Amino acid sequence: MFHIRYRFGFMLLLGAYSFVNTLLVETFDYYHVGVDNWIIFLLFLVVTSAIWEGNRIWDGWLARQDITHFWLRICYNFAGSLVITATCSLLLGVSTAYFTLPGDWHGWILPLKLFAMFCFRINLFLNTIHIIFLYMQKLEQSHQELETYKRISSQAQLQSLRNQVNPHFLFNNLSVLSALISQDANASVEFVRQFSNVYRYILRSDEKELTHLAEEIEFIQSYLYLLKTRFNSGLNVAIDVSEGCLSAYILPVSLQMLVENAVKHNIISKSKPLNIEIFCRNDESITVRNNLQKRAINDTQSTQLGLTNIVKRYDFLGHHGVNIEHDDKYFCVTIPLIRLQS
Repeated sequence: MFHIRYRFGFMLLLGAYSFVNTLLVETFDYYHVGVDNWIIFLLFLVVTSAIWEGNRIWDGWLARQDITHFWLRICYNFAGSLVITATCSLLLGVSTAYFTLPGDWHGWILPLKLFAMFCFRINLFLNTIHIIFLYMQKLEQSHQELETYKRISSQAQLQSLRNQVNPHFLFNNLSVLSALISQDANASVEFVRQFSNVYRYILRSDEKELTHLAEEIEFIQSYLYLLKTRFNSGLNVAIDVSEGCLSAYILPVSLQMLVENAVKHNIISKSKPLNIEIFCRNDESITVRNNLQKRAINDTQSTQLGLTNIVKRYDFLGHHGVNIEHDDKYFCVTIPLIRLQS
């Protein structure tokens, strides 16, 4: 608020309004300060400008300190403004009294008290408006973050659906199903059941922001069943998740997106099997790791978008522990597990 474009005009209006208000309540009739009204008027303008500008400089310095806690910022703002106001009232009040009031300093006490009262009232008014301004700014930022999160969440869900419902995925799985029907009727029935589980989970994932890790693992097992049926010995998957991890929460379809990335961007064959590990070594995070045997593909945007969406969705929820590591042999993504307070 202190940095608004036409602040000098507002300073003039606030100082003039305060002076007129003082006249209307007949303050100078009850308290004889011994100073001409025009001097008091100029003093009101000068001290209002000084308090405003002092607060502006102080607020600008605080803004550069990156104080994230809203009420801590407010406390620092107000504490500094009190020091600024006390300094301005003392310097301007004593200087004006010295040049305008006759007699010794004992006659300055009442005018200085009235002047200090005026200064602190101006400061209180300015800081009240500033708090409202900061609160509205914070509220607007929260709304923007919420809209960003909704957009990211929608993109992630859409990306997941694209990964699953694209023609290649359907064609590959229908081809596998067609082969199974002629070879093993029981296996084809199981394949259809797992296929149905995958789509049911994905379509329901937009109904909630978080899901139990146990549900995500159950879903990923159905998804892996489809992949392993298709690739046979070309794909090896190991899942090692403790009971303590299963009670935590995770973003829906996040593990699926990581597995999909591994499958899409690596060679999978009997001679060069893709090994994927999903493990939880502590109760704080879960890791998806695969050996690197990259294949040449033209479109890597989906991988970048999927990982970016996971990171941003976790950031919005206040969990910044998504870790992506890779070397010549492995690609590894670790995402945090979320514990909800009961």
